Amino acid sequence: MIELQGLTKTYGDKTVVSDISLRVERGEFSVLIGPSGCGKSTTLRMINRLIPLTQGRILLGDEDVTRLPAEQLRRRIGYAIQSIGLFPHWTVADNIAVVPNLLKWPRARIASRVDELLDLFHLDAGEFRDKYPHQLSGGQAQRVGVARALAADPEVLLMDEPFGAVDPLTREVLQNEMRRVHEQTGTTVIFVTHDMDEALKLASRIALLDAGRLVQYDRPIELLTAPAESFVSDFIGKADLGLKLLSRRWVHQYQQAATMSSEAPHHWETDAQGHPTCLHGGRPTTDVAPSVAVTDDWTATPGMTMKEALSRMVWYRVGVLPVIDDAGRLVGEVTLEGVMGRQP
Repeated sequence: MIELQGLTKTYGDKTVVSDISLRVERGEFSVLIGPSGCGKSTTLRMINRLIPLTQGRILLGDEDVTRLPAEQLRRRIGYAIQSIGLFPHWTVADNIAVVPNLLKWPRARIASRVDELLDLFHLDAGEFRDKYPHQLSGGQAQRVGVARALAADPEVLLMDEPFGAVDPLTREVLQNEMRRVHEQTGTTVIFVTHDMDEALKLASRIALLDAGRLVQYDRPIELLTAPAESFVSDFIGKADLGLKLLSRRWVHQYQQAATMSSEAPHHWETDAQGHPTCLHGGRPTTDVAPSVAVTDDWTATPGMTMKEALSRMVWYRVGVLPVIDDAGRLVGEVTLEGVMGRQP
């Protein structure tokens, strides 16, 4: 979908992007990351020609972006930024509809697309369509900004630190929303961040830059387990490398059959609908009750990260978690021994 070939940007004698070549496949979620001044935002802005490149080529599909009319190019590429940039005197609906209006879509199609996007971002159309930006929270405004960037169904969505200005709790919610939206739409995304945890959570591939050069472009798991050079492992951070690795592992990868036999060191009790109600055994220390009632906040789901599952084990002082399906039925378990017994 996007290919950079020897991309270079200089300002006078200073090179801020140096000979970067990488390929973003259709439907991928690629993240550009690196220290401040490494050239990640500059690279992003060259893709949709907000700033001109000095050398190299950028291909959108098989077309050189420098040969496309700028207006046509930007209709094919959505763009969401940290400051959002909503028009304050326009309603949410008008803000989302900017590009469809420029493309002269029929009014009914525009209204339908606005409502579709509000629903996609879990914003009730009846409540939010006619609101103004000053009536939105930071998280709501950021959702509207991303919805606007997606309004004309662009081939590529560029995002420049879009969640950097919100509080940590809202940021986590927005990250989860972005993952869900990407899974539903399949839009090709190139996302700039300085937060490695955010990159590991969202990316299918990560491009790590340093001083304008591309150090490594790989799947997150490869950056964690096979860094190309010491800068990669230093930037990722060695102190919590194991937890970062578990943030890219999923419960379903560790899931095993639930233990139901009362003769085992631990076993589950379920109700008539198959919901887990009690864990007997499975407590790693003798100073806590041997049995514990199952509550929603220490169950696991197949799509949960193992980092979150491990956190719940530690918090609730259990060596095993029940894995439940969408209906809350017990479908398996994950254990501390299973985590420790698997190779990185």
